[in-house]
Amino acid sequence: MVKFRNFLLLISLLLFPLFSTNTVDVLSTETNNLELEENPIYKIEQKIADSNPKVLSIHNFGDQEDFWTANLQTNDWFEVRATLLAVGDQCYIYMDNRTINSLGQNEAIRRSEIYSFEFDETIYPKNYELMGDPAGTLGDIDSDPRITVFLVEGVGSYYLQHNELVGYPYSNNREMVFVNSEMPLINTIGVICHETNHLFLFNYDLDEAVFLIEGLAEFSMYNAGYMSNSSFMQGGMSLNITYSAYYYSENPSVSLLYFDEGYHSYASYGAGYMFLFYIAEKYGIQIIKDLIGIDDLDGPEGIEYVLSNHGLEITFNEIFLNFITACTIDELGIYEDLYGFINADYHILTRRPVSNLPRTFTNIEHRYYGIEILELDETPDEFTLELETPDYPGSLGVVTIIEDDNGWNVTQSILTSNGNKTRLYCNGENIEKVYVVTSKIRVGITAGPRLWMASPVSELDFSIESGHQNSATETRITIITITTTLLVASNFILIFRRRKKN
Repeated sequence: MVKFRNFLLLISLLLFPLFSTNTVDVLSTETNNLELEENPIYKIEQKIADSNPKVLSIHNFGDQEDFWTANLQTNDWFEVRATLLAVGDQCYIYMDNRTINSLGQNEAIRRSEIYSFEFDETIYPKNYELMGDPAGTLGDIDSDPRITVFLVEGVGSYYLQHNELVGYPYSNNREMVFVNSEMPLINTIGVICHETNHLFLFNYDLDEAVFLIEGLAEFSMYNAGYMSNSSFMQGGMSLNITYSAYYYSENPSVSLLYFDEGYHSYASYGAGYMFLFYIAEKYGIQIIKDLIGIDDLDGPEGIEYVLSNHGLEITFNEIFLNFITACTIDELGIYEDLYGFINADYHILTRRPVSNLPRTFTNIEHRYYGIEILELDETPDEFTLELETPDYPGSLGVVTIIEDDNGWNVTQSILTSNGNKTRLYCNGENIEKVYVVTSKIRVGITAGPRLWMASPVSELDFSIESGHQNSATETRITIITITTTLLVASNFILIFRRRKKN
């Protein structure tokens, strides 16, 4: 029996709408200067005109229903009157009557027909392709295969699995998603896709890690093709980058694993999306698909399990260090494209500039699986990093990235030394660029949090000095050509990779 805790879980997971209600409509000709024939909504309307009539349905155009609706920020429940404005093969599009009055009947119907057509043509089949059949955790509760999309004013966008459970309070007894009706039309299509993905996932796995729940929902928009045309969804952002991913590039210190209501939680959506985007690019989209059906292994443990089944013996922490390296330099043509995005142009934008060594940084906050980047300017050919490390099993993931006359060199370290300091000595030949990327991680991580909560935070100290500074706890990172090696010592793991020239 599905327990009521799952209902509470979903309330805590989906506290905020995916997009702000004041998002600029990217279809505005003033913004994008689109000709009518290039307008994606115009193209959809032309397809609607040529489409075949829909199959018979239980509910019909013009039917009115009272739906239990929630304001998840206040946990208030109330009934909202809505009208069925479009019937698709896979969906019903209801709109609350207040929104209909605000838009006008003709515009409300026009929009609903667009949503219905796009749901049938793209959203449903693409989520089916990615996630599998949404047969329902307890079967089809209303004996109707269609999913209800309820466009409603003032309550945000969310999916609550309890609507599919008989006898639960405030259940509408149908498969349905709620979508904020006050967004621009284009954004609404993306949100419908995002929330529908939740419905698919929760019919397979009721207690997945939150970063995978939201990362998959964001990834579903990319999988549906909504990110590949800048005029359609992005409003000028680069190829395949969601709004949340752009926000993550500005706020990389957020945790990948922890969604914190009080600390840039929207950026964590972007972190989850880009992490799955990276996995799909480097290891294949089948890895993402295989994650869906695994209910007993969640988060990092599930990812490692699926990769192992595909013959890829790599840890979650190693993937994460590769990922944050790619987010820092996005450089293809080196290390077999391990540190660049093929189908996106993506960089973390927020960095700490460092010049005039020596420099010391104190009490730098590190959230679990967040990113801090130091960008060194006019770096000498020899320098030493002194890094404070967390207590075990907390560890400090460190990536040093050096570009010099010999090309790029990437060195990844996992440091654990019970709160002591470790020195990393680095050198090169006529160094041009240096990035030092740090993240608080965990040795032997298994599952990620299933609920929204604040990430643990460590305040760590760093210093950078010119030359070679000796220390009893020193790791020498001399830039030489070596094969990929895993070096394990009592207080650190150091992953060397072969030097690559441009």
